[in-house]
Amino acid sequence: MPKQNKEKILVALLEGVSIRDAAKTSGVSEATIYNYLKDTEFLSEYRNARRQTVENAIGQMQNAASEAVERLRELMFCENFAVGARCAQIIFENSIRGLELTDILSRLEVLENEHFEQIEETAKPNNKRRF
Repeated sequence: MPKQNKEKILVALLEGVSIRDAAKTSGVSEATIYNYLKDTEFLSEYRNARRQTVENAIGQMQNAASEAVERLRELMFCENFAVGARCAQIIFENSIRGLELTDILSRLEVLENEHFEQIEETAKPNNKRRF
């Protein structure tokens, strides 16, 4: 597969909404794109590029999160009671969700550590314990 086509197709697939759009943008046929998508190496590159695109978008959202919280805090004290109440609710619910998530991750980490310790213990040569 020619490298030039490969790069054009990757870019077109990342920018386009459909195979048809990607074919028009890259100047290759839809059949060619489908053939590329059957190639495991190309498919892996495409998935990695998509993952990176999504991770970049998530990073941008995380960067904007503090600004969003500040705006919610401002609106919480606006003259419109319904807007203020909704902002307070959003802040409260997301705070609780964050605590729950932190707690779950901590508990999961403890369980994983215990699991790996058990694996290490059973792997020792003098251990006669059987499963």
